[in-house]
Amino acid sequence: MKISQITKSQLSSKEKAFIHNELKMVSRSFYLTLKVLPREIFTPAGIAYLIARYIDDIVDNESLPINSKTSHLYEIRKSFTNTLSNNDLSKSLHCNIKGCCSKITSYKKVFDNLSSENQHIVSKVLLHITDGMSFELEKLVPHSPNEVNFLNTYSELDTYIYKIAGSVGEFFSNLILLHEKKLELSDTDYFFELSSDFGKALQLTNIIRDFNSDLIEGKCYIPKSSLEHLNFDSYKLLNHHENQIGLALSELLPLATKYYVRAATYIMLIPKSLPRLRLAALWPFLIGVETLNKLASNKNQHDLKTPIKVKRKWIYIMITKSLFLIHNDKTLKFILNRQIQKLYYRVSNL
Repeated sequence: MKISQITKSQLSSKEKAFIHNELKMVSRSFYLTLKVLPREIFTPAGIAYLIARYIDDIVDNESLPINSKTSHLYEIRKSFTNTLSNNDLSKSLHCNIKGCCSKITSYKKVFDNLSSENQHIVSKVLLHITDGMSFELEKLVPHSPNEVNFLNTYSELDTYIYKIAGSVGEFFSNLILLHEKKLELSDTDYFFELSSDFGKALQLTNIIRDFNSDLIEGKCYIPKSSLEHLNFDSYKLLNHHENQIGLALSELLPLATKYYVRAATYIMLIPKSLPRLRLAALWPFLIGVETLNKLASNKNQHDLKTPIKVKRKWIYIMITKSLFLIHNDKTLKFILNRQIQKLYYRVSNL
């Protein structure tokens, strides 16, 4: 899986500064996670994240009709997997969104200057993400007001969360194996399986957190088969606000917990000799578990306009504390197990 010789990226200092500035504007908390990565991993990870967020913004843009969104996704997918110039990309996109063309063409310029190995890894994850977004547009985006679209089965849910987030876990593992020669694994397939489940855990956390707001937009990620068994229909979902977060937790928290157990194993496979990589995996884990704990303790919230989020102060305190435990395997394992036990407690009290 490791590559003995890596082609050097041709990024200028201006392009590197551009990535940093863009990430700060898009997500300060995630920027901290990316910034702690080794420099050679930060750049491809950063540009992949920016492109993925751009794609997400297109899908969520209410002013665009579905056919325009689908066409936009197709052109972006083509541009980052084929030899398409920036001029061709600009011409092919529907640029009726303010600043959209300049942003994506800037990202494309940075992508073109990555090493061929990094380009391949970024292209692969973008293929999965655009697949997932297309799947969402096809299955979940409603065509009329007061309509709720559902996934049909847990198999469809698993396909979706793999495309959107499980593939991102594999993406990071690919970058790690490409650039970190200190990482020696006896079973790389197992490492990739764990990383995929890590990504799924984080995506399920997002789905539970945003369950109310997604319902308002007509999207429900809990499979229809499960809802029918619970005697829930569109009317009940939209009009019984006090049950919504509780429903999402009861259906999805056990699954998310299973994936977080796997995520903890993944973190421990990263040796203490690679502290930056450990931190980059640990921080999303801790934020995700804390988010689920807050949701579970406020599951009867009625105010849909105030989404539950981990406070920035908590994040900064968590980051500071983590710096002192990352080099100690025994302490780190204890912290991870304690967080998992919190989730098991929440599951048992649903």
